Amino acid sequence: MFNQYLMDNLNFTALDFETMTPERSSACAIGLVKVVDGVILEKYYTLLKPIPDNRTTTNTHVNGITWEMVMNAPSFAEAWPKMEPFLVGQKLVTHNAEFDIDVLQHQCDFYNIHFNIQGVVDTYQLTHKSLDEVCSVLHIALDSHHDALCDATACAEVVLTLSGKKLSHPTGQTKKHIKAKELSSEAKQPLAAEEVENKDTTFYQKKVVFTGNLTAFPQREVIAELLRKYGADINTSISRKTDIVVMGSGAGPSKMKKIQELQTAGYDIRVIHETEFLQILNDENIK
Repeated sequence: MFNQYLMDNLNFTALDFETMTPERSSACAIGLVKVVDGVILEKYYTLLKPIPDNRTTTNTHVNGITWEMVMNAPSFAEAWPKMEPFLVGQKLVTHNAEFDIDVLQHQCDFYNIHFNIQGVVDTYQLTHKSLDEVCSVLHIALDSHHDALCDATACAEVVLTLSGKKLSHPTGQTKKHIKAKELSSEAKQPLAAEEVENKDTTFYQKKVVFTGNLTAFPQREVIAELLRKYGADINTSISRKTDIVVMGSGAGPSKMKKIQELQTAGYDIRVIHETEFLQILNDENIK
């Protein structure tokens, strides 16, 4: 297969960029995965407002990101305070480092951000295969290729696997491909009360709907399955029975209108924006 890859210490950050146009300055999303002592400890994802260029061709057909989605996104400089702990003083891991490190350098140069990269590991150079090919060979999940956080996570898991670490997956197998905003039938099937270990949370026995893009959870399936463990009944449409709407950026106008109509009619629908949502997850130890 591949020669086993051994890093002196498994402390690094896996990185992936998506770009809006063929220009490498046009970063429109970043995924960061921090590994400490061989364990994935933290993840960060955000859409980015691209540095303007004159290209009319976009990469929407590859990564699904449109100009409308990034119109109100933070610039790289605005997102830097959250990204800095992942990047400064860290060895970086990426697949095709020539691309991602060049994109990173364009962002830093444009916004006058200076830091020293402590080293780069290129999983393409290690394997000489595309990311989807190496993930297939190593049985690593790549549920949404060209989603920046998905690809960064896959890069981290490639290094961990080649370094002899065994990855644990709850089901023991990879799920079929699910698009970023899609939900599997399993995620939409609520647990019986006796199956819920912690019933003392905001979401227990509440009908929950997601709308918009959640920066911390670009794959809606991930957060849906998490809340389901705590007794949430995950729905895809807003109705009179809806208890909670978790709202990210770019929420659909039809859902916004429906919420307003139902609230005006006296239905008690709680709208939780992402910042508050993340605080609730932290306060109630939902993980």
